This record gives sequence, structure tokens and C-alpha cells, in this order.
Amino acid sequence: MFNSQLLIVAVVAAAYIRSASSFQSGSDYDVYKTTNLYNCTGHVPVSNVTVPNAVDTLPQIEPCEGHGWEQWSLFLHGTFSMLLRWNQGDPSSYVSSPAQFDVLIVDVNGTTVQGKVVGDLAYTDSDHVKQIVIGDNSLTWDSDGLWYNVSVSIDDYHLTLDSFSATLDTFHPNVAFHNGLLDSDGWFGSVPLLRGHVVGNLYTPSKQNITLSGLSVMRHMFSEHPFPLYINKYTGGTIWGHSTTFYDSHVFYQTETVNGTVHEAAFLGRALPGKRGGFSSTWATYAVTDDTDLYHLSIDNATKQINASFSGCASSSASPSTNDVPYQFNVITAMTPLVSFTDLGGGKTSYYTLVNGSTTAPFDGETKHGAIAGMFEVYEAPLKKGGTRDA
Repeated sequence: MFNSQLLIVAVVAAAYIRSASSFQSGSDYDVYKTTNLYNCTGHVPVSNVTVPNAVDTLPQIEPCEGHGWEQWSLFLHGTFSMLLRWNQGDPSSYVSSPAQFDVLIVDVNGTTVQGKVVGDLAYTDSDHVKQIVIGDNSLTWDSDGLWYNVSVSIDDYHLTLDSFSATLDTFHPNVAFHNGLLDSDGWFGSVPLLRGHVVGNLYTPSKQNITLSGLSVMRHMFSEHPFPLYINKYTGGTIWGHSTTFYDSHVFYQTETVNGTVHEAAFLGRALPGKRGGFSSTWATYAVTDDTDLYHLSIDNATKQINASFSGCASSSASPSTNDVPYQFNVITAMTPLVSFTDLGGGKTSYYTLVNGSTTAPFDGETKHGAIAGMFEVYEAPLKKGGTRDA
């Protein structure tokens, strides 16, 4: 199913054994980087956080290896809220199969569409296009990593999506300065495809043809080892803050190891709307990993409140009229999950919609207020035999 509200995916995790043997040739994962952030970049058409690399979205854990897991999650905010997940293996056990595709589309003529397909994961790596597919459900992108399209066919619903206007750069967290590393021992993740405007169509069993439009974010995570060995929990989020003058996209990962170590990585990008529904200008503002001076994240699991903030940028030729105004996102999620998925090993991933919230951000030297949309993701580790979670 899909959710047209903001998708917030917060990720908290811990790793146990470092894995570096399964990466696709030419991928950016685990490459040592001399810096783990940039900030207040200003108007840069293509930033240098990570050069778009089409190989990074390919499977990094080979389906035939017999261990490890991998997940691609696509979120859409627009005509409908949507969630698409391509999964290979099981995050909470050593089982590497089967592969499963999940779909959630919220409030289609008053109906929430939810379904799954279990089968084999296949992928294509050619000079022109790349693709992953489970059953009749595919994610295809070009070899320059500049666009993607989606084709879904499940339970007499048929969905197509095509990206046409990028709003953000790629984003790879880099704990310990290693590209894509989410913790110190071997759990990797990124937002490897350019995210942006998508258009498409949803064909319903009643022969309706619904035109779709919205913003999207695609996340990619994988590890050679199951979570119970090293994870306490993870949370993750994507928040879109928008007004009549700008769209701000905030992506964050939060991971927590069994020994209590917490890692946080966050991205902030801005897009200005154009006259024909696209974006007249886009640029990245922040990409940080484990930097509490630039980024602060607070998640209250009891009240379901999430508060995130980036330090303001000083006015300069590269970042004009910002006047040190901070970027703030304050949201409240639903108390009950929109949907939950249980792994074969007993781990549970839940997705929560945003029910309230706001953003404040600089624009033309002043503080502006905007609305938000999104979804929040929480992973709970499997219970031990004694009834407690690994911690």
C-alpha cells in the first residue's frame, strides 16, 4: 500500500560483525571518506555529498549467498500515501529467502489497499538500465542514477510511477567515515536514488484510472547478519516540510546498538516550486553523521512526538538570506501503526502516519512556517525466550 502523507523512517540499530565482502563492483558502500558532513551548501545544482551511483541501488547481498538480508522501501506523499517494499531475506534470522514484495496504498475510494507477493528476487545490471523485480513488481532506474520508474501489479490493482524532477541529492550516512555505514560493525543504508517529483497512474479493479502525482523517497538497507545479534532497535524518518514558497525534505536514520551506542545521520534538502509543477531550483543544505552541534533529534515513544532541528546558516554568497534561522521539524505520529510487518525470526517493523506537526525554516532572510507530511518507522527486535527483547 501507499501513504500520501509524509513518510518518516527513523532507524536505530546495532551491528555485531563487520561485513564487507558482498558489495557490487563499483558501488560506493564502505568506501572511506575524509569528511562525514557538509553544511549550508547553498544553491548547488549537484552536490558532492555522493555522486549519483546507479550501482548502489543494486542488490549488495546476492540472493544465492544463503545469508544476509536486504530491503528497498519507496515512500510517496501526494495523491495517496504509499509504501512499497522489496525484501530479500529476513532481518531477524539467518534465513536469506524468500523474497517478498509489500504494497500499501491509503484511502483509495475509502479503501486501504494492502497486499504482498512472495517469490524470487531478480535483478538486471546492464549498461543502460538497472532493475530489481519480485513477481510483476519492478523498480527500474537508469545507469546515471537520474530517474526511476515503478510498475506494480497486485490483486487487480496496477500502478505505474515515473520520476521526472529531482528534489534531493543522494545521501549516504557514514559512521566512522565509511560510506553508507549505519553502525560501527556492518549495517548499511542509504538513499541512493535521486528523490523527487513522480507522476503515474493507478488502475483499480472497478476500471478506474486515477492520475497520481507526489514526492518520493527511496531507502535501501542491508546486512550480512541478522539483527538479533546486535540490535536493540532502530527508527527512521522522512519528513517533508512545505509552504507556498519552498519544499524541505528531511531524511534521518537513528541506530542503537545492544551496548547503548547511538548513531544519527540526517539530510536536509530544499526545492523551490516552478511554474509548471516541477522545481525551478534544488539544492542540499545539510548532510551530517553523528554531529550534535549541527543536528538534534528527539523521539518520545510514549507521546509519539518527534522533534528534529538543524542549526541555522549564516548569510553568504553561497547561502543568501538565511540569517542563522534554524530548520525545525516538530511532528506527532498516530498512536497505532498504519501497518506492521513481522519477520520470520520474530522482528516487527511498524509504520506510523503523521497526524500533526509543523516546520519553521528560513526563506528570504525571514522565519517561515509550513505544514508537514510523512511516516515514521520503528523496528522491534524479536523477544528472547525469557520474554525480553535483546538489549
